[in-house]
Amino acid sequence: MSEIKTYAESIFDELVAIRRDIHAHPEVGMTEVRTSDLIRRELEKMGMDEVQSPLPTAVVGLLHGGKGPGKCVAFRADIDALPVHEETGLPFASQNEGVMHACGHDLHTTMLLGLAKTLCHLRDSFAGTVKFIFEPSEDTMPGGARKLVAAGVMENPHVDAIFGQHVCPSENDTVGTLNLYKGYFTSAVDLFHIAVHGKSGHGAAPHTAHDAIACAGYLITALQTVVSRRIDPMDSAVLTVGTMSGGDAVNITAGEARMVAVLRSFSDTARDTAIEEVNRICKGIGIAFACDIEVQLEEGYAATYNDSAMIDLVEKAAADELGQSAVRYITQPFSGSEDFSFFGKLTGTPCAFMMIDAGHGENQVSLHNGKIVFDEKVMISGVSAMSRIALEYLEK
Repeated sequence: MSEIKTYAESIFDELVAIRRDIHAHPEVGMTEVRTSDLIRRELEKMGMDEVQSPLPTAVVGLLHGGKGPGKCVAFRADIDALPVHEETGLPFASQNEGVMHACGHDLHTTMLLGLAKTLCHLRDSFAGTVKFIFEPSEDTMPGGARKLVAAGVMENPHVDAIFGQHVCPSENDTVGTLNLYKGYFTSAVDLFHIAVHGKSGHGAAPHTAHDAIACAGYLITALQTVVSRRIDPMDSAVLTVGTMSGGDAVNITAGEARMVAVLRSFSDTARDTAIEEVNRICKGIGIAFACDIEVQLEEGYAATYNDSAMIDLVEKAAADELGQSAVRYITQPFSGSEDFSFFGKLTGTPCAFMMIDAGHGENQVSLHNGKIVFDEKVMISGVSAMSRIALEYLEK
């Protein structure tokens, strides 16, 4: 067994205690005061060279290698929880009603602390700098990544590459297997807030009104053609109208209707085309129904692009540390979205983002579900793999 994995196993009980503390006290985006305080204390306790707070609830640690200056590599973890009621029945379940770490960010945070502790232990073996980025509010748009980049987190020192990982449920109960993909790995996400302004009237005299609900109904149907008829079939996108409301009474022709649609896309071309088409269709349907349709685009997260050379490095490092069986390439990208993308997109920094299996077999539920549980042993694999990745990158 390697020195890295041996050390990761030696601190496992400590990591479990930290993870369970974070899990029991979840905080939603930009309110992670207790969590960020815990992170700061742990970094200072392990001897981090610098601990910074570029945002009120963000924490960044800097560790300089004992062999002198060199490249700078960054690792990021998201620290926020979700507005989800926990139903796991775990002894360390959430003590904050209606808030839960249902996306595994408690594990991400703890694994990054474990990585920091491991590299502090090994600091005399490498040159360069490791930057540990604890990001708030990943699950609440507009997210924390753009704000961190704007605050200069990728500079002073300049980050040469950045890595991230996310736990995922595994039906076959595997724990610690890294799932790799080159190119666009997570989708971009954008929201359309659509308001249909018509003219209300008596339900018995519809000809005197401009029916906003009828207009909205045709609009929902027409929007289904955006992907099926305007996006290249070799590309990929999903457009879903998730909410719709309108009308005040059964005997009134509605003068107002509102809906929210979400767009997920894997390329700038598909995204740009879809945005243009949504606006064009809304304009045309509005004219047809004598209604004014207002479209407000809420820009969400960009698609995450995994640099090929960085994924090659991850594959080699993880296989060297955990064995080849603990690394696999998946055939399809992940349809969810992640604002990790902005660390690369806004700065041009090569990045790699991986999913790591965390159990629990055929009874597992999806991320963001109040019943989701994870196998904590994933932290040994996550800390070990990321430690080897850091050392191999800095030695390149």
